[in-house]
Amino acid sequence: MNQISRFSMLAIGMLVPFASSFADVPGAHPAYLHARTDLRRSERLMDMREEPNVTRDLAAAAHEVREAIREIDAAARWDRKDIEDHPPVDTYPDRPGRFRAIAQFLFAARRDIDREEDNPGARAWRNRALHHIDESIRLVRRAARADWRDDWVR
Repeated sequence: MNQISRFSMLAIGMLVPFASSFADVPGAHPAYLHARTDLRRSERLMDMREEPNVTRDLAAAAHEVREAIREIDAAARWDRKDIEDHPPVDTYPDRPGRFRAIAQFLFAARRDIDREEDNPGARAWRNRALHHIDESIRLVRRAARADWRDDWVR
């Protein structure tokens, strides 16, 4: 082997590991994609049959969740991240358990995207998503109160 071939192989051998250190690690996603999973789970739990007044509030909360997901999807496209996500949802035998799970998913999603955003282009989407999550939390609380009133105050 001549001198140039050995030098080329050495240079390639040194550059490949260096270049791969800049690649996105498979499976590592920004916190907002974890938040998206929690939002999708909460949305699916909201889509259960209830009394009309509870259903109205849960439908409005689900709308806010879908809007938050839309904002997160825009941020994910900006970061070129995979947004295909269909998480499994556990079934909850009683309403209080389901309302608790919805609240836990919403608060976890809020915590995940409330972190400082390192991508300036995604900050506006994050802020709009936070607004939609906060509105959804307010509507779920209202639905839970309405459900409690329907069950206990007659």
